Amino acid sequence: MTTTSDNAGTQTTTNSGTEESGGGGRLSAATERVRDTASAARTRAADAYSAARERTSSAYSSAREGASRATQRTAEGINSNPEAAILGGLALGAILAAVLPKTERESQALGQVGRRINETAREAARAAREAGLSQLEEAGLTKEGARQKLTDIASRATDAARTSATAAAQTVKGSGQQ
Repeated sequence: MTTTSDNAGTQTTTNSGTEESGGGGRLSAATERVRDTASAARTRAADAYSAARERTSSAYSSAREGASRATQRTAEGINSNPEAAILGGLALGAILAAVLPKTERESQALGQVGRRINETAREAARAAREAGLSQLEEAGLTKEGARQKLTDIASRATDAARTSATAAAQTVKGSGQQ
């Protein structure tokens, strides 16, 4: 502890922290507690960071695998039924064209050329639609044909469920009689 006086006769006492008795011991203990608390906080923060990093990595891997599977299933679906994929693409394009408004800037920039392109695109879309519909009709894929196939599938699924339920009931009855 150091005591100094200035010219006005005021005394100032300071604690340099070098003494072990009195206040110096308490300061040292408080400093140690702060260090321990800070160390524990650093450890908890590092553990939380590590856990979050692992969860993020796992979620990323899972999402990546899911996207890969979805891409593969989509490609398989397109390969197994390309007509439906074409019709779906055309329908999606038509919906987007109908929903998105033509801007004034497009009208000014394209002018007559834009109108001709628009008319030609509409004619091409009509021709593609008609050709696609005729191809689907030739393949037997009409609305009525699709309804009939769905009805057949539903009927077969119902029959399979009944057969399974009957077999399960007979098995339960048979095991109860033994």
